[in-house]
Amino acid sequence: MTETQYRVSFDVACMKALRKLPSKVMERFHDMVLKLMVDPSRSGLNIESIQGAQDPAMRSFRIDQGYRAIGYLQGGDLLLLHVDEHDKAYRWATNRTVQFNTKLNRIQILESATASEAAPAGNAAAPPERTRKGPGLFDPYTDLELTGLGIAEKQIDRIRTYETEADLEADRTFLDATSYDVLFSLAAGFSLQEIPDLILANDRLPTAKLEFAEALRTDESRQDIFVPDDEEDLRRFLNGDLEGWQVFLHPEQRRIAYHRAYKGPALVRGGAGTGKTVVAMHRAKHLADAIAKDAGRKGDKVLFTTFTSTLAQDVKANLATLCPEHLAGPDPVIEVINLDRWVGDFLKRRGFERNIVYFGEDRDRLDDIWTEVLADAILPEGLSDEFIKDEWAQIIQAKGIGTERDYFMVQRTGRGTPLDRRKRRALWTVFEAYRAKMVSEGLAEPDDAYREAIAILEKDRTRLPYSSVVVDETQDMGEPALRLIRAIVPKSGEGDRDSLFLVGDAHQRIYSRKASLLGCGIEVRGSASRLRLNYRTTELIRRYAVAVLEGVAVDDLDDDFDTLSGYRSLRRGADPIRIGYATPSKEIAALIDWLKEVPPDGNTPVSTAVLVRTNRQLSEIEAALGAAGLEVFVLRNNRPDDRITPGVRLATMHRAKGLEFDRVALALLSSEMVPPRQALSHAVDEAGRREVIEREKSLIHVAGTRARSELRVSWHGIRPDLILG
Repeated sequence: MTETQYRVSFDVACMKALRKLPSKVMERFHDMVLKLMVDPSRSGLNIESIQGAQDPAMRSFRIDQGYRAIGYLQGGDLLLLHVDEHDKAYRWATNRTVQFNTKLNRIQILESATASEAAPAGNAAAPPERTRKGPGLFDPYTDLELTGLGIAEKQIDRIRTYETEADLEADRTFLDATSYDVLFSLAAGFSLQEIPDLILANDRLPTAKLEFAEALRTDESRQDIFVPDDEEDLRRFLNGDLEGWQVFLHPEQRRIAYHRAYKGPALVRGGAGTGKTVVAMHRAKHLADAIAKDAGRKGDKVLFTTFTSTLAQDVKANLATLCPEHLAGPDPVIEVINLDRWVGDFLKRRGFERNIVYFGEDRDRLDDIWTEVLADAILPEGLSDEFIKDEWAQIIQAKGIGTERDYFMVQRTGRGTPLDRRKRRALWTVFEAYRAKMVSEGLAEPDDAYREAIAILEKDRTRLPYSSVVVDETQDMGEPALRLIRAIVPKSGEGDRDSLFLVGDAHQRIYSRKASLLGCGIEVRGSASRLRLNYRTTELIRRYAVAVLEGVAVDDLDDDFDTLSGYRSLRRGADPIRIGYATPSKEIAALIDWLKEVPPDGNTPVSTAVLVRTNRQLSEIEAALGAAGLEVFVLRNNRPDDRITPGVRLATMHRAKGLEFDRVALALLSSEMVPPRQALSHAVDEAGRREVIEREKSLIHVAGTRARSELRVSWHGIRPDLILG
């Protein structure tokens, strides 16, 4: 960097103001910023001090004849704050000051007291006048307590006018992100003592003002200040390729994702909407950045894996925007693939000849094998065919039982029907016969494939290229899958540094497998984090989705229980719509009317989704909406969303996992479908029925939390108990 080049960064308010400009002005702004980074001495920039400004470091930058950008200049660092028409931009700059708040550990842009006694603003407009008529939302706290949490003194009078959370939310535009989070968390019931740990990333905050370059780069400042890594990063940002989640992280998210190095496997838990997948993707980028910068690590890779292929495709598409350099070329640094496909590819290269069965004709053949084996077996009294198949899946396969002795010893925790030694011996004969027939016909179940891959890795001590594995939706992985993940990057004599990074939430477990990380050789105690702030859904949607889970006991992905206590959203919003109809046709007609409404925020249909329980319902809804003249885009398995393509998004609840939309409708939720009557009838005992119901609750919880701002839940006939009226 030459002496005249600037390190340019952007406040989020500048981004918002920029989006409102005419396209021609935006193009000139882009050119101006690149000049600032490369050669600010070139003519045409007209960098000027602002006469009468409260803050002497404020500068204006000429975009064209009519528009100016406002920035804060200290040394070689330039923080761009605002863009507007010439006179408006100067008025904005005159009354703003920039300061480093040591208690919040962040830079704040404040409106000077001479301009207004109101709250700080990152935008040109001043907040509207507000008068208080009743008790104040923050009356329980003294001015000293609020300023002790980092709230600026000049904000206090304005804050004292808030009577409800809605008042606070209405002023969100005029508060910096950290101050808003502090206030909303207080309103949500967190104590004064909990706030620093919840909102701030650092355990020990600085007691003195940092240099401006350091202050720009604190985790708290970067919650709404973008600091480009390089010119290419800046170009992608200016072109609009980078979305908010790719640029602005909450301090806690950034601390976890960009932690220098974990001594061993790390686990991140958190409720829906807390940004676990975002953290996982940023962690993958951080690990790949470290590989790219170290010449001695050429050939190392980061494996990013998930349970479903669809989610892997969604993640790959997002990472290709976040860090395209790490996914480019024939040998990318980050490899994104779901675990089943990874295993299939690995075994194929090793000459594994059995066909791994997922669905289709081979799946039907396995059903035939079960029929043949069970027809020849002498079964213990009271045990149904469905129970035996379930015992095979949940105990023998899930726990990797290979001998009769192992079966006698295994704990069957959670299984509702007890089995003594005599019954286990009889069942083992059946399981051996089933396994032998599978092998003789060249077939294998996924769990067989996992164990075969583990055996190869352990026997040959195969050196895979992966230095780290990042796992999304860990709660959907069973024991064999987790044991394989541990084997891909085994613990070595040199330690376990940055080997595994896992994120998940057992409240969102929509498949049947459960596993203990410790039991699979993954030790995360001491390296486990929990995200508590929901950045996606409104508080009232969150409350509804959590209420659906009432009565469900949830593990912490290890050997303890988890809870959603302390899990809060940062927007209140409106109550979810819950409405029933006499018939499916009336329900669909009302749904179409709702879809044709223009939402208050003006969002396009691309931000609206209709989620249903089955593929058959999906086809029914697709036909009905098409006949009504609505554009639709069906999200099927292995088909990622394309935000450029217009249309209301249609998907099953399972497919929608990992996605989010402004408006979501859960539709056609009949009492026969929620939970599915067929699944209940196939449950082998009361414990099995309870598991079906709990998985269905988790599925509704997941589907409901796809909504950012508006949730509509509808049914026909008798209202299902699980969806709450």
